[in-house]
Amino acid sequence: MKKIYVLVLLCVCSSMVFAQQKVIFHYKFIHNLKGRTGGGLLDQFYQNGQSLEMPKTDQVFKGDTINEGPNKTKVYLNGDNKRLPFILKTPASKSLIYAERIWIKPTVMVVDTFNNFKWRISKETKNIGDVNCTKAETYFRGRNYVAWFKKDNNFRTGPWKFGGLPGIIYEVSDAEGVFNYVLESLEFVDKFPVELKLPEAYKDDLMITHSDFINKWKTIKEEAEKNNDKVGHTFTGSTRQINFVAPLQELY
Repeated sequence: MKKIYVLVLLCVCSSMVFAQQKVIFHYKFIHNLKGRTGGGLLDQFYQNGQSLEMPKTDQVFKGDTINEGPNKTKVYLNGDNKRLPFILKTPASKSLIYAERIWIKPTVMVVDTFNNFKWRISKETKNIGDVNCTKAETYFRGRNYVAWFKKDNNFRTGPWKFGGLPGIIYEVSDAEGVFNYVLESLEFVDKFPVELKLPEAYKDDLMITHSDFINKWKTIKEEAEKNNDKVGHTFTGSTRQINFVAPLQELY
């Protein structure tokens, strides 16, 4: 009987150790919009189900083309390192807070639902590197997604808003191949360079709902693109500027 108690105690202690471990998941994000490929690197700081995901602060984002003039000159948006986009997942309060930028406008802070994915887990598997992963599919806000995850009892997470699978998501992409996430590596650390809370730069911001954010995007898109079909005439010829507000990952 004592041996059984010792075994149970060891199992409990082992679970507590895993729960307290700090892990950084390094994801690569790629998007392909109208044949234009862009993206960047994401760091997800994770401990005991709670996580804060942000772009790597030492990179300059390129890939969000905002206009294309008559000479096909491309203009790119650069990330603002003081107000980076982020996603904060807090299972204890069942909340998800994120900040996202619409076109050339400043980032907006939004409160959303947490882990509202209905996954269909299949028996299909594949190796990603030397990791055996299982296939899962879901439909979420206008897009079909396929994810490949490694089953894990201690860490259950994924990039962006993805979650709710019994393990770690190594790859996930939508059916059209527009949005794609790949886990490049993970590391156990003693300390995070950030706290798992709302970033300081956003402490005075007002949060809006996800539906308000979608409506805001539609308004900005309509205003920015309303003159795309108009041609301006000058003494040296005609000019035409096309504004392109990239679609959101969620269609509604």
